[in-house]
Amino acid sequence: MKLKLAMQGGPKAIKGELPPWPIWGKEEAVLLKKTLDSGIWGVMGDEIPQFSKSFAELLNIKHVLPVFNGTIALVLALETLGIGQGDEVIIPDYTFMATAVAPLKLGAKPVLVDVDPNTYCIDPSKIEEAITDKTRAIIPVHLCGNICDMEKILSIAEKYNLRVIEDSAHAHGARMNGTYAGGFGDIGTFSFQSSKTLACGEGGAVTTNSDEIFEKLFSYHNCGRPSSEPNYVHDLPGSNYRLGQFQAAVLNGQLERFKEQVVIRDRHGKLLTDLLDKIPGITPQKRANGLEVHGHYLLTFMLDKKIDRAEFKKALQAEGYLVQLEYPSIHSLGFMKPYLEEGKEYPVSDDLANHSVWLYHNALLGSEKQIRQMAEAVEKVVKHFTSK
Repeated sequence: MKLKLAMQGGPKAIKGELPPWPIWGKEEAVLLKKTLDSGIWGVMGDEIPQFSKSFAELLNIKHVLPVFNGTIALVLALETLGIGQGDEVIIPDYTFMATAVAPLKLGAKPVLVDVDPNTYCIDPSKIEEAITDKTRAIIPVHLCGNICDMEKILSIAEKYNLRVIEDSAHAHGARMNGTYAGGFGDIGTFSFQSSKTLACGEGGAVTTNSDEIFEKLFSYHNCGRPSSEPNYVHDLPGSNYRLGQFQAAVLNGQLERFKEQVVIRDRHGKLLTDLLDKIPGITPQKRANGLEVHGHYLLTFMLDKKIDRAEFKKALQAEGYLVQLEYPSIHSLGFMKPYLEEGKEYPVSDDLANHSVWLYHNALLGSEKQIRQMAEAVEKVVKHFTSK
């Protein structure tokens, strides 16, 4: 018997309210009040170093440097590695626009590579053909919280003497073969924007295991000052990319809760992916080989091309599903037109842009019963559209 859709007056498949985002409580309130009362609102207070230390310990990474957003984290990483005018930087065609804009801000050219049809991360088999004598770096993006094939990417980087900057904006707490996202390459970058799984409104960080790179990162982010000299010594042409104490206070309040949320998202993400994989017309993102923890900024699946995505999403939302807006492919964006290779196509990226459906991460913090209801909602809506 065909179930009536909620948008047609039938019962909603997902019962009860799913958790909101962001989530906060007394921890953040206490730390914000403490910071306010201290009168130290700039970079000399306790909250920034405390967050750097705690996040570094969480990710088992030597250095964490907070900055004011994830986009500037990418710019800072490239600037620190000396990448600029006339250089080329390889990036995936399916990512947020910031990954492409960061090289452009420094006069470098983003070179696009299609993504893997299973993991949705940059396809290592297509990287070498994009390398030229101007290529200086690769920015793999851990899309949705799935870690890229870093073993292959690092091998290519070593072969061609390229730098690797991990865009980990989706991958807080993701781990592969014992290493956390942000700890594989020369530098990792994170975003703490309000939608992220670790959030403070606006914020970001760069990570590295190199003392030498960290010293340069610190100087460029702090007006060119070396880390040992807080006064008017400016050895590098740096700028002010520093995170503020209030944002760091919120992040410190979020951290303990985040550790628990990572575990829940990963468990529920596995369950929902397994359930969705059994539904004809639905193909979920596959976990990368060796992935131990999925960061699950999003849970993503491909929809059968015969089904109208806009109508499908409208029906799914009515069932209580937290559907999000998907990225366009980078090559389709207006600012990229002057930098595109004529005739080159990105079929997997285009498929994701046109046929993927995104579930926002806070839905995975619901009950196991609600996770099963999400799969039931998808199946109910798929059957409606495929039985016409």
